[in-house]
Amino acid sequence: MLNAKNRLKKRKEFAYIYKKGTKIYGQHLCIFFVPSKISTPRIGFSVGNKVGKAVTRNKLKRQLRHIMREFVPQIHNINMVVLVYPEIIGSTYTQLRDNIYKTLLRGKILVE
Repeated sequence: MLNAKNRLKKRKEFAYIYKKGTKIYGQHLCIFFVPSKISTPRIGFSVGNKVGKAVTRNKLKRQLRHIMREFVPQIHNINMVVLVYPEIIGSTYTQLRDNIYKTLLRGKILVE
């Protein structure tokens, strides 16, 4: 699970990132990000109703939080929102992880 200090929760924060952020498109997802003044990254997840019913959406968000927890030490000074498309239904955990990893590398978000 992602720590509370690493989560975006407020609608205003999501709106700011959507408006001012840079987009990176991946397979079945899009990541919006903006630079931040604080050193810890903050991450939010957006999974719409088209992805499925509440059980499906919540399971997907839990998986995303677990995956992003692994990448948090490599991300600095960034706030981001991960937007998931309906085509992601049926993807396995490893496919989801690889998809996010490749998208983060493409956007030069990961610091290695």
